[in-house]
Amino acid sequence: MASASPHDGSKDRPQGWTRRTLLGAMAAGAAGFAAFGPRGARTRAEGRIVLDYWEKWTGHEGAAMQAVVDEFNESQSRILVRYLVTAGIDQKSMIAIAGGDPPDVLGLYNYNIPLFAETGALLPLDEGDGSAAIPPLEAYAEAIRPLLTHPDRTGRSRRWACPNTGGALALYYNKAMFAQAGLDPTRPPATLEQLADMSARLDASRDGLYTRLGFTPTEPGWWPWAWGAYFGATLTDPSARRARVDSPEHAAAFGWIRQTAARLGPERINAFGSGWGNSYDSINNAFLAGQVAMVLQGPWLASVINAHNPDLDYGVVPFPVPASIAQGPPVGLVESDMLCIPRGVRHPEASMEFIAFTQQPRIVERLSTAHFKNSVLAGVSPEFVAKHPNRGVAVFNAVANSTRGFHAARTRQFPQIRSKMGSLFPKVWNTDTPVEELLKGANAEVQSLLVLEHEQKARRGWGSGA
Repeated sequence: MASASPHDGSKDRPQGWTRRTLLGAMAAGAAGFAAFGPRGARTRAEGRIVLDYWEKWTGHEGAAMQAVVDEFNESQSRILVRYLVTAGIDQKSMIAIAGGDPPDVLGLYNYNIPLFAETGALLPLDEGDGSAAIPPLEAYAEAIRPLLTHPDRTGRSRRWACPNTGGALALYYNKAMFAQAGLDPTRPPATLEQLADMSARLDASRDGLYTRLGFTPTEPGWWPWAWGAYFGATLTDPSARRARVDSPEHAAAFGWIRQTAARLGPERINAFGSGWGNSYDSINNAFLAGQVAMVLQGPWLASVINAHNPDLDYGVVPFPVPASIAQGPPVGLVESDMLCIPRGVRHPEASMEFIAFTQQPRIVERLSTAHFKNSVLAGVSPEFVAKHPNRGVAVFNAVANSTRGFHAARTRQFPQIRSKMGSLFPKVWNTDTPVEELLKGANAEVQSLLVLEHEQKARRGWGSGA
């Protein structure tokens, strides 16, 4: 999970990969892939089984994972893992798998799992030599568990992945700004109604131009598809193959966005935040620079804070929800990077052994700490929280373990659905078109994607449960 816009920056990809499509893509891109595919340092195998592990991370995140790889390599003399940084990992790995030359271990995003599982690109982790060493679902945080499984073509739920590092969303708030505005820093907002009231008290302007905002849903704006979930909405109803973008809950969520835009003034907000998109990992980050007092973000923001403004006095709480549903476990988006085994690897039992090694609690906690992230496990050690560099890690752990933690829709069409919701948000924010009309149009587009997915599966002989 990269530090900046970890999951929403990917370009749309084809709705379904048939073997013909994959082989065509492979033929078209083979020369370029051979020239520009992942590369690693030359390593002496000395008679070991050599595993190529493709992963997304660079920088301090990549270095932390390389340390895990090094420890595994030093712990035994049978297997040697090579860590290979791979850009565009989902598309490149699909081409490699279709061509019969896959990596031995693959680091994917959680939303990749449905497509890779349905196209037969992965080996299930619940069978074969070494599968007994893979921790059971119950070992993982409540909201992480659904991300690890998906139905195969018969409709049977199978285990396809182990989580690597996880992430959740929560509200960061600037304690000093709260005190300056006469707000109690120990009592941040717990409901959206309180968020609106506190935001208005934190807003500041000079000569008609904003100098500070309490909160705006446009910063950073990476998850436009997720707002409805904070009102109890879901994007789809999988059992009915039905889009739910026009549900009353989504109407309430985007009605709140429209009301926020009307109060703040879209043109004034857009002018004030015009440079935010290019300043995430810098002192000019809107939250670090004091331009916004509260922001919806993941645990990785603490890494940016520690690097550029370590004296910032911040707190973290679950993101507020409407008062009508505020009672109960925290609500929040939960994501995870995944470790998978592509179909066609030569030594699946060795790949399983490496993945099982990474799932040890001490390894999970060490890597999560290095990435400033919450744990993906159901339980954590006291030392993990006490020594963690993100002072809000307990909140992110709670969201990951919540029964109201939510995630990307479990459909291969999610990247396209995300794109549709990304197009919907600015229409709600910047125009006067009735919200219900906009939602109706977006719902029709999402429904067409779900129908297409069902038709594709039916043509390929999938059972009704798939």
